[in-house]
Amino acid sequence: MATRLILSGRVQGVACRHYCSRYGRQLGLQGAASNLYDGRVEVLLSTDDRGVVASYINAVRVNTLGLTFFGHISDIETEPYQGPLGGDYEF
Repeated sequence: MATRLILSGRVQGVACRHYCSRYGRQLGLQGAASNLYDGRVEVLLSTDDRGVVASYINAVRVNTLGLTFFGHISDIETEPYQGPLGGDYEF
């Protein structure tokens, strides 16, 4: 099973999908990031391990690697996900 994250805030047009994919690769995850029509970003992660998901969420919230990101993430919703791990920006 996988995990679906929905990121809210200023997350479109600010390199968020690339930013999220960099952290996914850093943690050895496969997945995808896509813009949603309502201005949020969906991230699909190839794990349901709560510890790994928590590490990923902390990394993107805090920007532990100091990556360039021109927006901000105000909220992250999580839920289990079953389906293909495709999207706009695959990692």
